Amino acid sequence: YFFLQGEKMLRTKWLFLACALQFILIGAMFVSAYLPIYFGTEVKVIAKGYDPRDLLSGDFVWLDYGVKLKKSIYAEIPLNAEVFVCLERVDKGNFIFKEILTKPPKNQLYIKTKAPKSYFSRLSLGRNIEKYFTTKEKAQEIQNLLAKPNNQAIVTLKVFRGKARIVDLKVESKQ
Repeated sequence: YFFLQGEKMLRTKWLFLACALQFILIGAMFVSAYLPIYFGTEVKVIAKGYDPRDLLSGDFVWLDYGVKLKKSIYAEIPLNAEVFVCLERVDKGNFIFKEILTKPPKNQLYIKTKAPKSYFSRLSLGRNIEKYFTTKEKAQEIQNLLAKPNNQAIVTLKVFRGKARIVDLKVESKQ
C-alpha cells in the first residue's frame, strides 16, 4: 500500500513538472521574441510593400527591403546556411542592408538569417520584419499609398543580437 502511495506521488510530481516546464518554455519564447523591442538599437529602413491579404495569416503588408544575393556569393555560402546581413547608415539616419557575411560582424548592426534553400529562392530576413500585421483597412491604405511611385515605406526596426522586430511603419514621399 505504501509503495503505491509513493508511486502515485512521484507520478503527480512528474506531471506537475511537465506542466510547469511547458509554461516556462512559452514564457522564454515570449521574452526572446520581445528582447529586440526593449534592448535593441532603433534603425529606419526604406522598403517597398504590398498587401497580400492572406486568409490564414491575416491582414499584413509584405515588405521588401531590396536585399539581393549576388551570384558570386552562391559559391561561398552553402544553401540554407546561416548568414548575417549588415546594416549601413545612409542619409538622414536611414539604414540600408548592405553586405552579406558568413560570420557575425564586429561592431556593426546585422540581422541573422538563413541563405535560401535553393538558387531560385530569395533571401528571407524573417517573418518578424517582412510582414507588418495590421487591420484590413490600414493594410489597404498602406498598399494604396505604396502603389504611388513617389512613395516609400520607412520601417522602424529594433535590432538586438541579430534579431529584429518592426516597431513602426510610415509611408513618405521620395524627394
